[in-house]
Order: sequence, then C-alpha cells, then structure tokens
Amino acid sequence: MPRAADAHDWFPRTQSLALTLTRWPSVTGTDGEARFGARLRDLLAGWPHFRQHPQDLWLSPVTGPSGGGGAAQPDGPGQPLPANVFALVRSGGAADTVVLSGHYDTVGTGPYGPLAELATEPEALTRALIQELERRADPARLTDGAQSAAQPLRHAEALALADLRSGDFLAGRGLLDMKGGLAAGLAVLERYAALPDWQRPVNLLLVASPDEENLSRGARGAASQLGGLCAGPDGLRVRLGINLDATNDVGTGADGQAAYLGTVGKVPVTALVVGRATHASYPFDGTSAALIAAELLRRVEGHPDPEGPHPEEPGTGGPDTHTADTRGTQAPPPVCLELRDDRDRYDVTTPAQVWCAFNVLTYRRGPQDVLDQFMTLAAHAAQEALGTLAAQAARWGSASAAGLAAQRALILSFAQLRALAAGRAGETAVQSVITAVPPGPDPLRASRTITQQLVALAALEGPAVIVGLGAVYYPHTRVSDELHASLNAELTRFSQQTGYEVRVRPAFDGISDMSFLGHVLTPADQAALAAQTPHPDHLGGPHGTAAAFPTINVGPWGRDYHQKLERIHRPYSFGALPELLWRLLHCADWPSQTDPA
Repeated sequence: MPRAADAHDWFPRTQSLALTLTRWPSVTGTDGEARFGARLRDLLAGWPHFRQHPQDLWLSPVTGPSGGGGAAQPDGPGQPLPANVFALVRSGGAADTVVLSGHYDTVGTGPYGPLAELATEPEALTRALIQELERRADPARLTDGAQSAAQPLRHAEALALADLRSGDFLAGRGLLDMKGGLAAGLAVLERYAALPDWQRPVNLLLVASPDEENLSRGARGAASQLGGLCAGPDGLRVRLGINLDATNDVGTGADGQAAYLGTVGKVPVTALVVGRATHASYPFDGTSAALIAAELLRRVEGHPDPEGPHPEEPGTGGPDTHTADTRGTQAPPPVCLELRDDRDRYDVTTPAQVWCAFNVLTYRRGPQDVLDQFMTLAAHAAQEALGTLAAQAARWGSASAAGLAAQRALILSFAQLRALAAGRAGETAVQSVITAVPPGPDPLRASRTITQQLVALAALEGPAVIVGLGAVYYPHTRVSDELHASLNAELTRFSQQTGYEVRVRPAFDGISDMSFLGHVLTPADQAALAAQTPHPDHLGGPHGTAAAFPTINVGPWGRDYHQKLERIHRPYSFGALPELLWRLLHCADWPSQTDPA
C-alpha cells in the first residue's frame, strides 16, 4: 500500500486481529454473540496496559430478550448475556476523549451452504470460494451431471473471483461487517496504550457492542453508559466519536474510502388497514382491506420523493430538492418490509385486516413529521381504493355500489387508536394488552398484535387505517460545518502523505449505531415516539441521560456484505484505515457540538 515515510506498518497486526475476531462466531441472538464480549475482554486483559490498569477494562451486560427489550434472560443456567466491552486508555490527566465504536455481531452463515463451516475461517474460505467459482467459470472442470446443472457466473461472482484471486480481498462472515473495522480500532488502541501517558493527547475509549444487526440494543445501552462516564467521577468529555462500520463499493474503492459526516435515520412506519370481510363470491358486500393496502403500497414503494408530495398529487412532478440535506444528499426511497393479512387458516372469506410495515429513511425529518406524511398518504390511498371499489361494483351492477361510493375511511394514528380503546374499555385493559405481548424477537409482530387487539378493544370497524411506529426509531445525525472543515483539512493531508484518496461524504446510508452514540433525542421526538410506538420496550433511544458529541464513520470497505461473497479490501482496511484513525486521534482539536438534527 502507499505509505508515508513516517507511517506505522499497521498491516500485520490489524489483519491478525481481524482474523482472530472473525474466527469467534457471533451471529446475532446466538450463544456465540453472548460469549464474544468476554472473549474480547480476555484478549485485551492480556495486554500490558490492561494488566496494569484492569479497572479500565470492563463488560456491561445488555438487557432485553434477543431482538427486544426488558429484562434479559440467559438461555440456561450459567449462560452469559451479550455485553458491551469498554476499554479505556487514559491520557496524562485531560478530560477530552475520543470514542471508537463498533459492533461484533454478524448475520448468519446460511448463504454459504456446504461452505458454512468455513464461514469464519477467512483464509480457508477464500481458497474454497476461489475453487468453487473457478469450477463454475470453466465447465470442463465439472462432472457431466454438474455441467448440465451449472450456470455461468453472474457479474458479481466474476468480480468476486477476480478480487479473491488478486490477493487484495479476503472473504469471511463478519470480516467486513464489521470485525475488520473493530480490528483497526483495536490496533490503534494497542499502540496508543503503549505510549507514555504524557504522549497521549486525549483519552481513548473503545466500545464494542452486540445486536447491531437486530435492534442496536448494545449501542443504545452504551449511549446511556457513556452519559454516566461523562457525568460521573471520571468526568470524561467526549470530543469526537468514530464509528468503524464498513462501506460497500463495487467499483474501484473510491466510494468506499470515505469519512461520513453523519448517518441516515430510519422511521419504522406501520399501517394496519381495517376493511370489512365478506364471502369471496360477494366481494362488494364488504370493503377490501387488500385493495386499500395495495394502493398505499403503490404510493409508498420506491416513492421518488418520500419527504414531499406524491408525484401523482396535483402540482407535483417528481423529486423535490428539499428531500436533500444541506450538503446535497437525498435519502434512499422507502420500501415495504412486511405485508400480511390477519388470517391464520384457509377459507373463502376476504381478509378483514392487512398489516404493512415500511422502512423510511431520512436525513432531516423527525418521527412525527414522517408519521403525519404517512397519514396523508394513507388518506389519499384509502380514498382512491374506495373509489375504485365503488366503480367496479357499479360496472358489475351491484346494489352495493351506492353504499360503497359513500364510504369514507377513518385515518388514525396509533395514539388516537389507543385513546379510543382506553375510552371504551379503560386504561387498565389497554395496559393489559400491551404488557401481555413479548417485545421480541420480532418487534413488528409485537406491534401488529398490540394494534390489532386495540382495534378489537375500541370496537373499531372499517374502513380505517391506523398509522404508527412499529419498531426502534433510528435518529439521523450530522456533524457541524466546523467539524466538517476540520475533517476535510485532515483528510487532505492524509491523502497527500499516503496516496490514499479518502472522500468526505455527507451521510452513511446504512442503518448503524451512529444513530445512538453522541445523539440525544429532542423532547418533541421523545414525546412523539412515546405516543406512537405500540410497545414501550421499543423506545430506548438516546435521551437525556446520554452524552452529546459529534460522531463520524470511518471504516473499511469491501463488497457484498451480508452475502456469501462478503469480502474486505485488505490494503486499505488493514493498512490505511488504522493509520487514518491514528492521525484523527492526534488532531489538535475537534469542535465538540453537532448541528441541530
């Protein structure tokens, strides 16, 4: 790799740490994830610094059932809980602190098929993948039966074969997402700890968390714990957070070699559509929940301007510039994550209810703004669907046509539904419904169950649409313009001295723990979430007890994370990245505040 004359040779140690971490399986929700924190703590406890300062290395168990909240319970006697790992290297007395953060849980190994046993052995897996792809690329190397079933390599597979043959890429489950980033952070922490304390300009705190691939329980817990470290006797003052998450880049790496000034936010919008069930032979005797849901889905899925009017509404014609944040980035469009009716057996009755869940990403809007937008979309969708149903009934000569044409859908927020249910059945009955529903492992299932049961308590009849927030809200974040300028200057120096071009990009497009580290919810957002989230255990966002500080993302790059061909770019991730982190750590001063989100 290109390297400045005074740069440290990070590659051997960083790669060694990355291989070690990857060999410890830690799929979200498994015993491997639960044991990983202690394994990492034990590794760090063997370093000379932490042998001398054992009080600065600790575990903090993460509460809540896998994928949920509340009180965690281990799988059996003696089974550990997933835990945040904290490792602190103190300066010579300064309060200023830089936080390096990352997650250690991974997605599953199922996509590897027969190679699943090698998924956490990067070098062996890389060799096996090369052999598998080479056999498919050259049908003559296959047996007669295999030749007939073989398919040519897809473009992504041909690219993977070239990558892995080059030696610049290494495969492995979680190596890219994101144990390679953690390894870079650990290499920096180890070298920093070896300095005399008077040569350490700031305190350096590394936080490694579980559950990022599910509901970020680790980072949400760490956010509150960081608040305690800042307010407590340690009196840490966090000047900068650096998240170490990975970037996918199918090109040259120019996009992957980046520092991100913030992260996209996620608003988990749900809609329960309530119709009127009828026998399938008499469709116009009821109201089709499926048609209303289909119309809502048509309007939302891939919406070119999710933060503005629908392009089919009067006076609109496509994306609006106001969807972009102040640095010109437009959020990815919303997509449907779940669509299901309320039936659990076959019959010829039309569904009475259809549940929809949407992934809504935003760079600038809060939860109440997005919920209000969806209630408007739901009203338009319901009106259009009911009009379509009435017109179809008229074409069929149905006597129900006039009644269908007169229907109007009731559009409610979850908070309004809850108030209706409490008014009819009492607050105690509402609380009984909510507390009886487990919060996990699937938050959407929990929210769906609560919403459906409150519809029953309220004796609500269709047509109606109830819009709520059915899972954990991920706030969008961004740093100040002052920090942006400082980061630009430092990256320019880094690129000139190392030959690695590192871009400054406005926001990390993937959902990440950046939403919780350093960001504090406004009172208005806290109130909206409390009112519109069905299960209270899905709240848990950064609130008044958390510490506020700017957080950027600087991590490795590679390709195809979460897939069979997940692989990391070795020269940048094991060499350039830790050097960049080291230089950011030694910057003279970082502005300490974020922009208003």
